[in-house]
Amino acid sequence: MEKRYQVIGMRGAGSLIVEFMLTAMGKDYDISFPEADEMRQAAFRTFNPLGKVPVLICPDGQTICETLAITAHLFEAFPQLAPPVGSAARNRHWQYLAMLATCIYPAYHRQHRTEYYAPDSAFDAVRVLAVVEQAPAYDFIEETLCPFLCGATPFAADFYLYMLARWDLDRDGLLAKRPKLAAFMVAMRTHPAVDQVLAAQR
Repeated sequence: MEKRYQVIGMRGAGSLIVEFMLTAMGKDYDISFPEADEMRQAAFRTFNPLGKVPVLICPDGQTICETLAITAHLFEAFPQLAPPVGSAARNRHWQYLAMLATCIYPAYHRQHRTEYYAPDSAFDAVRVLAVVEQAPAYDFIEETLCPFLCGATPFAADFYLYMLARWDLDRDGLLAKRPKLAAFMVAMRTHPAVDQVLAAQR
């Protein structure tokens, strides 16, 4: 029997992009959703020393943690998930991935897990600053979507952007000011891989 990918994740969280990409490539996988206390145990930290998800266990036994690293591994393994190596579009794809991973994702973490960053009395201020920090990245994305990040074809970075924008605490406000991003979200929601994964999580 062919070995399958294994995903260790959390419903609706950062493991969604892994599921989107594997599903888009027609790859079967098994997924588990450990409880928070399990992720604090030494056994789990052999997968990720930071005690976080997602984690991808490949058919050959290789273990990869951190969303950006998993994303890069999968589009190297499945070239259809990224623009051609050496192309200008490939460079733009990496640019977007870096922006998503280093600006937009951390800003959402501060909004949804504010207790990690400040006492209760400062929660509102931390969340406001996080929204302010990610706004220029979203404005840049709005200017450059055509209709996806690298043109007419959705790639790995598009799955990543779709996952992150779903987390917005004021999604209506985010999209009302950015019509191209709003159209992007509709287009990605109807992508067969996205639809299949989200339907399975209902």
